[in-house]
Amino acid sequence: MKKSKESMYLFGLCLSLMLEICGVMLFIAKKGGISPEIISLFYFSRRIKNEIQYFLITLNQMGYLIALGRTLFPYFLIKLAMNYSMIPVIRRKQWITRGGSVLPVITLILYYPGMYRFITSDSPLVQIILVNGTLFWMTSYLLIAAFLLVYEFKSITMKFCKKQFSQIMICLFALSGIYYLYYRQDPGQVYRFYWYTYSWSKGIGYMQVNPSLFSYLTLVIISVICCILGFYSLFRFTRRTYMDNKEDVVMERKFDSVKVGVSVFVHSMKNQLLSNRVVFKRIDQLYGQPEVDVQRLREYITTLEEVNTLMLGRMEELYRCAKSNAIYMVPVSVKEIMEHTLTLFREKYPDACVHIDAGAETVILADKIHLCEALYNLLINAQEAVLSSERKEDGEVALLCHNERLYTVIEIRDNGCGMDKSHTKKIFEPFYSSKNSNYNWGMGLYYVREIVKSHFGSLRVESRKGKGSSFYILLPKYQ
Repeated sequence: MKKSKESMYLFGLCLSLMLEICGVMLFIAKKGGISPEIISLFYFSRRIKNEIQYFLITLNQMGYLIALGRTLFPYFLIKLAMNYSMIPVIRRKQWITRGGSVLPVITLILYYPGMYRFITSDSPLVQIILVNGTLFWMTSYLLIAAFLLVYEFKSITMKFCKKQFSQIMICLFALSGIYYLYYRQDPGQVYRFYWYTYSWSKGIGYMQVNPSLFSYLTLVIISVICCILGFYSLFRFTRRTYMDNKEDVVMERKFDSVKVGVSVFVHSMKNQLLSNRVVFKRIDQLYGQPEVDVQRLREYITTLEEVNTLMLGRMEELYRCAKSNAIYMVPVSVKEIMEHTLTLFREKYPDACVHIDAGAETVILADKIHLCEALYNLLINAQEAVLSSERKEDGEVALLCHNERLYTVIEIRDNGCGMDKSHTKKIFEPFYSSKNSNYNWGMGLYYVREIVKSHFGSLRVESRKGKGSSFYILLPKYQ
């Protein structure tokens, strides 16, 4: 996985939750006084429980382990929620995101064993204020993060983006559910284990004097459900990110392995095709001979000339994809790019109907020529998919623009023949094509993908066999 704020916050979230649960499990085992049924349910066997119980760790270390996990989880959660949020005041005011670290830092300082004993040794009231104060800000962080995530989810309009965001949101809510079960365990209860004050008389779930099997069973069931939902969603999210990154590396290696050979091949073929033009002229000289069928000869010449021109065009396309192209990005409106793309498209399909929606006056940072060429390739593919499906008047090709979160999304959609999953995994590979190899060399979509990557964007595809396809170009918003 590539390093990013998102991945680092997720790692911190999981690590802090693990620290807290480990500390709590150690404390429960060392506290003792639990029934054999609870031991079997919580630790599976008395042997495991005894090993945990006699694990060498001081009360100070165990308490601060709980303090670290308990304090850092809401911090990483709200940082992640703010990272996802598109609310203008949060994105523009950096002091808001930085201010979220003040309370966690103060809490970790106050709960440091020496500091905690110093400020609470002669003042039970300070202890009560500290317990209630930390619970208040941690609960507030959980609620604020939940609000930001739900608000962001409801603000997303595209099904494609909503589906992606739902995976990480389910993961965060599930992990928060596990945290909620344990976060009332105050580290001071561990530090002052041999003390009894008013702060602990309220009882904290699993710390009750006479816990029932039902209460433990409920706790474990909820924990298991949250774990399954959370880590399954996290697995899907990380797997998708890993596969995307892996695909980039594989594609790059595949193309690098043939790049040199392609350049040599193109050079030699271009020379051969240029030589064919000389042959065409010599054939044309045969027109004057009385025994030659001039009409048929001219038909052959015309056919060869068309093939020659087509092959030269394909060679130029292949060579353009093989060599490094310079990208010059400037601010340009999406509407202007769409209009220019449609002009190119009309040259090949003048009668085709394309639905266009540029939305608001959106400006992106792009190389107009290259991006228009990429969109042109996708529009041509969409139109050919509609024609091959024989939908006739019901065929539909659309070029749309969406503004979603940090991206300006350009969508090319059709209701053509569509593709199955095995096909969609290969379409971006160089030289792969399901069309007639005499007219298509399988470089179009690879070229589109490279252009999008050079714009610091990404290319996604959704397709169903017999239903159609949608290609999404996700470009960073320009501000």
